[in-house]
Amino acid sequence: MKIVLGYDGSDNAKKALLFALQIMKEKDELHLISVVKEIPRSPEQVVLENDKKAEDALNSIKKEIEGYNVKTHILEGADVASTIIEYCKKIECDLIVTGSRGLTGVKRIVMGSVSNSLVSKSEVPVLVVK
Repeated sequence: MKIVLGYDGSDNAKKALLFALQIMKEKDELHLISVVKEIPRSPEQVVLENDKKAEDALNSIKKEIEGYNVKTHILEGADVASTIIEYCKKIECDLIVTGSRGLTGVKRIVMGSVSNSLVSKSEVPVLVVK
């Protein structure tokens, strides 16, 4: 089974990651995706800073994923949920795992905007971890 998990370094993303690792079988693979939002290329320092933040978030969990079949990717996209869904189509994933809320500036009461979009737009099952 191919599992895709959008990872932003938030507590909810870490919970989702730990849950995904628990349900994984030996032959499964987990694709950890950090999405950097596309911005105009003129302020290149901002792009590098965002890439660095994404890379730092993925590096901070290296210990937890050691021994598992995990692939990490930093992708660029205007919309996080759409970028994750397109990546899922590309690799023909079987499941998306997401935290209920991430690091967005506006907190949602029930479910974060990315997880809500994934649930409503994805053609594959989405597991939302609280």
